[in-house]
Amino acid sequence: MKVNRPSTLRVFKKYQPRQIAKFAKGFFNARIFIAGLGRFRVIEGKVVAYQCLKAEQKVLIAASEINKMVSELSHPKNLTA
Repeated sequence: MKVNRPSTLRVFKKYQPRQIAKFAKGFFNARIFIAGLGRFRVIEGKVVAYQCLKAEQKVLIAASEINKMVSELSHPKNLTA
């Protein structure tokens, strides 16, 4: 049985949700590391915390914030005057 493993690993030295969201939107399966927060996975364009990190509130807040940013980048608001 072949397992699809994420092959891309990206390290972010700072927590910048917009930059991370741009990366997550472009890569559907990847691994990322954010300094100060830890490891995350990108699954189908969404950022997910590893099981061992899900107990930490700041990790869940960061993942939620990044995923909101991904959805905003995917569906931009129309600016009509």
